[in-house]
Amino acid sequence: MPNDFRIYLYIVSAVGLTAYAVSFVPALTSGGSMGSAGIDKQRYVAAYVQEMDHCQEQSEDIDCQCFANVSAMIQADVHPKVPNVHYANKQELARWQAADSC
Repeated sequence: MPNDFRIYLYIVSAVGLTAYAVSFVPALTSGGSMGSAGIDKQRYVAAYVQEMDHCQEQSEDIDCQCFANVSAMIQADVHPKVPNVHYANKQELARWQAADSC
């Protein structure tokens, strides 16, 4: 019986600590507007032009303005959504998400 109490106390403590830790991770969908502090305007414009050219070279039926906008915003975001996490290939991630969104 005393061991059961310890197990329950451990489970409650673990759940509480997990909830506390998760509260420090920002929402992955936060931000995203051009006025956002995490978007570098020069990088955004350069990435937008590059992604618009890439989209127009492809033969897929994708809205190129939407594709270039989404991809450029992801590439120009200087602050990762999850702290201390960096993507191996940010351009590949941006193009995949933009193609999926548009």
